[in-house]
Parts: sequence; C-alpha cells; structure tokens
Amino acid sequence: MRARRAAACAFAAWVSGCQVVAPLPGADGEGGGPSAESAGVDRDAAASDAGDAGDGGQERWAPPPQETGPCDIATCSAHCARSMDLCELTPQYPSVEACCAVCEAMPSPEGYAGCRAAETGDPAGCTAAGPLGPEGDAGCVGRCEAMCALYAAVCPRELADIAACEARCAVLPAPQVFDACGSLTAESSLGCSTQQIYAALGAIDKKERDKACRDILQGRCPKPACADSD
Repeated sequence: MRARRAAACAFAAWVSGCQVVAPLPGADGEGGGPSAESAGVDRDAAASDAGDAGDGGQERWAPPPQETGPCDIATCSAHCARSMDLCELTPQYPSVEACCAVCEAMPSPEGYAGCRAAETGDPAGCTAAGPLGPEGDAGCVGRCEAMCALYAAVCPRELADIAACEARCAVLPAPQVFDACGSLTAESSLGCSTQQIYAALGAIDKKERDKACRDILQGRCPKPACADSD
C-alpha cells in the first residue's frame, strides 16, 4: 500500500510540477500521509510558481527596446552621427535632425548613406559625403535624385514632375565645397537650393515653408537656417 501511494504521489508531483513530499517514516494507510499543514504549504508554493510562470507555465518576457541612434533608421543614424562629428567645420546639414529627415526621405536610405561615407574632415571630402556629393550609379542615390526627392517631400505642390526636376538639376554645376551654414551669394545654384530646402525642412509654420519653396523656384538665396547660426 505504501509503495503504491508513494508512486502515485511522485507521478502527480511530476505532472503538476510540485515538490514531492516524502511520507514520514513509519507512516502507513492509517493517516500516515503528509500532514495537512505540509500539504497546504506545498499547494501555496505550487500556486505561487504557477502565477510567476504566467499562461502556459512560461514566463512573460519582452525584449528591451533597441535604440537606433538619432534617426529612426539605423543606416541613417550611422551616416548622420559620423557626418555631424567629422564635418563640424564644414557641415553638410544644419542639424542632426535635418540630416535624419534628408536621409529618411530618400527612395532608398541605404542607397543614400551607403555612397556618402565621410572619410576626411576637409571641406572637399565632407562635400563629397554630403547630399551634393556623388553623381549616382547603381545602388547609389545621386545628388539630383536626392535633391528632387527632398524637394518633392518638402514642396509637393511646387514640384510638377520628378524627371523634369532631375533634368534641370543635371545642368547646374555641383559645388566643390558646400557649407550648409555658410553664406551663399550664387543664386540659382545647387548649393543655394540645398540651403533653402533645409530652411523649408526647419520651417515652423506653413507660411514660412511656402516662402522657402518659392525661394527655391525663383533661385533666391536668403540666410541659411542652421541650428547654431546667429
């Protein structure tokens, strides 16, 4: 009788995940099983374990949120962090927020950042790694594609045709050195248009943004909107 009870107890404990309580020495069928107090403790422990385990006997766990950096897209974060750090003297973006907005507005953020790796901090090297740098080839978002994608995002009502925008952009000379926070006097230039796109990106209200969009169309080049400008 004692052996059968012990086997039954062991099987029940294995199924429920509870701790097996061995019968007291000398206990037999006449009330020799575990005391009511001991059984109550075991039931409470089992209930506590089941509550901690959650549904299905498994703990509920959620991974911690992964930060990508200043941008929502990790590739853009890497590009913007390096550009803002390496090209501090000749910035290609007025702020890290503007850099993120530019990169993430591209038809391919990876194709934009991938061919704009900032290698040196000299003005020409930074310009080559900025929005007006590469002409573009397979897998690379070139300067005119980038410019027109930005213009379409910021000034959708003013842009009638992407192809026409890129054709117009292609005949304009690219600057050897571009400074997003520098003073430009060359109107109807890619450098001026880029600064005005940045001004439209940072516009507080619609009226201010519309004015920047008109300035781009008409080739005007007011003061750039940089985060650290006076």
